[in-house]
Amino acid sequence: MIQALYIFQSNTKDLVYNKSFQSDEKLEMFDSFFSALQTFVSELTESSSESLSTIELGEYFVLITRIQETVSDLVIITDKDDIKEVQKLIPKINAIIINHQDLFLNWDRKPEKLEIFDLKIIKLILSDKKLLAGSSLITDQSTILKSIWEQKGSLSEQLREDLLRERDESILNYSVEANFIKKYEISRTLIEISEKLRDDEKFIEYQTEAKSLKDEIKDRKLRLKYYLDKVKESLQYSKYAETYSYLYSFCLKLENFVDPQLISHYKTLAKALLNKNKISKDEFKQVIKDISMIEQETNEYLLLGT
Repeated sequence: MIQALYIFQSNTKDLVYNKSFQSDEKLEMFDSFFSALQTFVSELTESSSESLSTIELGEYFVLITRIQETVSDLVIITDKDDIKEVQKLIPKINAIIINHQDLFLNWDRKPEKLEIFDLKIIKLILSDKKLLAGSSLITDQSTILKSIWEQKGSLSEQLREDLLRERDESILNYSVEANFIKKYEISRTLIEISEKLRDDEKFIEYQTEAKSLKDEIKDRKLRLKYYLDKVKESLQYSKYAETYSYLYSFCLKLENFVDPQLISHYKTLAKALLNKNKISKDEFKQVIKDISMIEQETNEYLLLGT
């Protein structure tokens, strides 16, 4: 099975095209792993001086083909069992690339220009049913990561100590951080440090934790938007009891995103809606004005992170 296909510009090593034959869900869940893999294959093209190279990667092979006509490098990751089948397919892929020389020699980075090329590549690979079934890179993450790091050589003792110290500090920060967005950023740092330390177990562990946080942030943002829309709608029709209910729910979902004092302020505004007969008209007008500003005030928090 072809696991992934990349095309890099030979001179700049910029990634021009990539296609992973994994599900979108797996790509999102294991984005750190695929990022590490992409970086590795990019480094391979940089160090390769031959027109054709084959590098073993655990139970997989990385095939690198330099295409002089387009000044680009084609990289294919495939199962060991399918290497001969893929080698037969490479000339056909090269032909498609060469037929789109202008795309690679004068690429202005407009994604829509890749659409026709993308369809031709997909159609070609789908035509070979032997390359559609097989194992998945995901199941062999640990083995592949170890294989990548073995080829990069050993770390100096000083660098290892510095990285371990940095990781300990990040773990401590992660354990005490309540803000989900900041916590997610720390988890990404822990992934990077684990990659530098060549610690496959921690890399996979923090990658899983980061995905869980990312999902929680995404879900929470959707709920926050829903309640905020309801707040604006009910406020527009002066349905203050409904505004109170939606605003209070909004405050509960806002926890782990903003300073607790800001949430406390919004709860005070919500309570003022129920006690509007106990405050002056001017004070009530200010409450309405403050509530109408909540979206603007919280946007800077909700647009951060994933």
